[in-house]
Amino acid sequence: MHLIDATILVLYITGVFILAWWSQRSRQVNDAESVYLASKSLTPLESLCSIIATEVSALTFLGIPALAFESNFSFVQIYIGAIGGRLLIASLFLPKVYDSGLTVYEVMAKQYGLPSGQRMVGVMYGLSKLLAVGVRLFSGCILVSAFLEVSIITGIVLVTILTFLYTLIGGLKAVARTDVVQMALFIIGGLVAHYLIPSIAEQSWSEMMQTAYRLDKTVIVDWSDPTPFIFGVLGGFLFDMATHGVDQDFVQRLTAGKSLRQGQWVIFFSSFLSIAMGLLFLSIGALLFVYHQAHPLPEGFNPDHIFSSFIVEHFPVGLQGLMVAGILAATMSTLDSTINALSATLYNDILPKKDTETTSHIRHTLWISLALLIVAIMASNSDGMLMLGLKIQSWTGGSLLGLFVATVLLPRFIPVQLTVGSVLTAYTCGTLMVAFNQFILGWNWNLNVYLGFLGSLLSLWIWSHRYPAEKEHT
Repeated sequence: MHLIDATILVLYITGVFILAWWSQRSRQVNDAESVYLASKSLTPLESLCSIIATEVSALTFLGIPALAFESNFSFVQIYIGAIGGRLLIASLFLPKVYDSGLTVYEVMAKQYGLPSGQRMVGVMYGLSKLLAVGVRLFSGCILVSAFLEVSIITGIVLVTILTFLYTLIGGLKAVARTDVVQMALFIIGGLVAHYLIPSIAEQSWSEMMQTAYRLDKTVIVDWSDPTPFIFGVLGGFLFDMATHGVDQDFVQRLTAGKSLRQGQWVIFFSSFLSIAMGLLFLSIGALLFVYHQAHPLPEGFNPDHIFSSFIVEHFPVGLQGLMVAGILAATMSTLDSTINALSATLYNDILPKKDTETTSHIRHTLWISLALLIVAIMASNSDGMLMLGLKIQSWTGGSLLGLFVATVLLPRFIPVQLTVGSVLTAYTCGTLMVAFNQFILGWNWNLNVYLGFLGSLLSLWIWSHRYPAEKEHT
């Protein structure tokens, strides 16, 4: 590693810790709301950037260019569907959860809920989140470890320790502020790639994009067969409601804002910024496709490595360090959000509050970081584990959404008591519906969340008739 590249990485890491320390110093109190909801002090910029930074993992930074390289821009269909999903989150979901509890799972248990039911929702959410984000930690460390010339396990350990420390220092406020910097960094990395690829190809950017257009690499909708577009939009619509609407990771960025109206505007406008981010990295894949028309890849080359290989082979000193810092930022911004959200769930929903908020935060943050570290190390040794982690949210997201809709939005029509039994039934039926599609029906995978949601909601309706809720719990 060149000294200039090393300096860039050191400056980035140092800046992250300075921001975390500054955020900690600016906190007036050190209670649970300060740690996990930033004392309702997040600005619109902090909330918006933190949402986008949480969305963008190393899989986005390296994986979306690979998607465009192999196909086209059709991945944007999911982002288009998300516009409608986030509009419903703003109008229906947020008014129910803002100022109603520390976590969204506490809100679920408010009307007809038992502590055991709230605990089980937290456990099921935590397990799926650990698996999904743990493998993203592994994927983000592949290029980082190669660049640092250390083993993948060493790279995973280093990234986890760094993220754990600055998340611990400053709480959600530090996470949001560092996410602003991290988002700026991987946007700069994407823009640099747009400049450098044409420069190396000795063509103009517009010439290469025109070539990509002629080769159908920029197609978003194939009007000769609009079915994939319809499925993509439908999938993005409900899947986004299952993530940004009921996943504590995203919800806390909205409920930690200064007002309900701020959160509503942030979640709606974030959908358009997500589209812009998607197009930025999809265009990199199109540029790389055009470049490799004149520079054929070796036989058997894995397209998933198309962007990372180009960085290593062609980016000059300094810019390599910038790109690795961008990937590190994408990985850490996803990881820090997850650590803080899962720590909040562990503190508020799963474990009894026996210690002070500060003691609990330290212990819970450590446990969550260790769990993510273990999942990432396991994923580094198992391709099957990696694929399961990447798909887990499409399997379980519908079930969690069904629980939220039944307990928060439709309690008059589905007066189900949140208990261990009702939660496990919702997850079991929702997951079985997804499995039925995957292994029997073979419908488009974008329908997984719909089937999981319907299975969950129907099972909760039946449960509410079999075991009607007798009293309210506040």
